[in-house]
Amino acid sequence: MKAIQISNKSPQLVDLPEPSGDGVKIKVNSASICGSDLHLMSRGWAENRVLGHEFAGTTPDGTAVAVEPIISCGICPACEDGYRSHCSDNPNIIGVGLDGGMAEYVIAPAESLVVLPSGLDICHASMIEPLAVALHGLNRAKIQTQNKTLVIGAGAIGLMTAAALNARGISFDLSARHAHQQNAASQLGAGDTISDAYDIVFDAVGNSDSLAQAAHLAKPMGKIVMLGSFWAPVALGMEFTMKELEIVAAMTYQCKHAEREFVEAGNILAKNSGIAKTLISHRFPLDGAAEGFATAADRSAGAIKVVFDI
Repeated sequence: MKAIQISNKSPQLVDLPEPSGDGVKIKVNSASICGSDLHLMSRGWAENRVLGHEFAGTTPDGTAVAVEPIISCGICPACEDGYRSHCSDNPNIIGVGLDGGMAEYVIAPAESLVVLPSGLDICHASMIEPLAVALHGLNRAKIQTQNKTLVIGAGAIGLMTAAALNARGISFDLSARHAHQQNAASQLGAGDTISDAYDIVFDAVGNSDSLAQAAHLAKPMGKIVMLGSFWAPVALGMEFTMKELEIVAAMTYQCKHAEREFVEAGNILAKNSGIAKTLISHRFPLDGAAEGFATAADRSAGAIKVVFDI
């Protein structure tokens, strides 16, 4: 099968044997590049790995599914509560520690499959995973419709947060670096006049500068929700302490059926096809691996979300 494998910190189109073993063999339809894929590749942490934890495809019987990529024991207290990423038995992630969805086929546990809702085009369904991350951030924040809310950063996760807020009827402002990002945010319901004294600030960047901006714009005793991952140590200034701010971390998603954030994400995308059309800026076949990754790495050139059609 064709797959994109990382070698010498670069994506390479290769031929690999089709996967086999326990689980369901998924014929992948679409897989998108996450910012974390770029970090893993550039740091040499993805050598000989097929990336892709954001993907969707079909089961052998033709059922269209998205895949929660976290592999866990399923029986420890964290797993039983739906928090597979906190599994006590060394959880793994398809597309990070295991070969992922940037390939024609991938094996996934049956319990990780989420059937796509009616009306959601499978070619847009790789957007479910990052939207579920954003929804988890909203849930971790315990956000209310009356909260004055700001999103800092308009990469994919910041814009997914915009889509999540808009879907829940919560007004918000958004701070973007590039004009095309601000335009996308506006299409997703964002205000672009930044004030101060926000009840909740979502930091979708994850560095010292964005954290300082969040602390400055949050109201005293306000809340900062970290959606951007820290890939390097960050610093907090005195303003954080003086304001008695709270930081809430959010990563991955709730996988329990009654509260499954993948399900809400799929329903949101099915109801509003404009979200995927706004966020997917580029599409490539697998043999466009080099160009696809180069495009994803250059946000100043207009990239938001890059998807491989498989």
